[in-house]
Amino acid sequence: MYQHILVALDGSPLAERILPHVEAIAAKFGSAITLLNCTESVGQVIAETTAAADPVGAVVVDPAPILEAEREVAGGYLERVAERLRAAGARVEWEDPEGPPDDAILRRAAELGVDLIAMTTHGRSGLGRMVFGSVADRVLHHAPCAVLLVRVHEENHDRPKARDVPVI
Repeated sequence: MYQHILVALDGSPLAERILPHVEAIAAKFGSAITLLNCTESVGQVIAETTAAADPVGAVVVDPAPILEAEREVAGGYLERVAERLRAAGARVEWEDPEGPPDDAILRRAAELGVDLIAMTTHGRSGLGRMVFGSVADRVLHHAPCAVLLVRVHEENHDRPKARDVPVI
């Protein structure tokens, strides 16, 4: 059923909470796994450094060293995650495409012909979602395949609230 799973990661422990779900699915169906961590494009780095620069004394920054360092970090991270999954018997590859995460996830999912995109979501709503946007929302609505979203919260938000604790 799920022959190929694309797992979107951002380097955070919250994003990695998708991995136990992916491991279980891959073990059940013998799925191949592609880990994906998006890096910034040259255009993104130039836009960010130009926007932050003083317009009067603006200095043009060479984005190559920034992008190279980011790719090295992403590659090392993805290889460590891949090795953990391989140790459990999974078939794993990884990629670090450039560009906005939602675009890269959707593009690679279509190009690879994956059966499932797996990722976490912070589950923001209202103003938080409007301000920060939602990669998960865009992927969910435009994916060429099934999407598994696991809602996660920061550790200090995982504690039950008073209204969540059953009254005995």
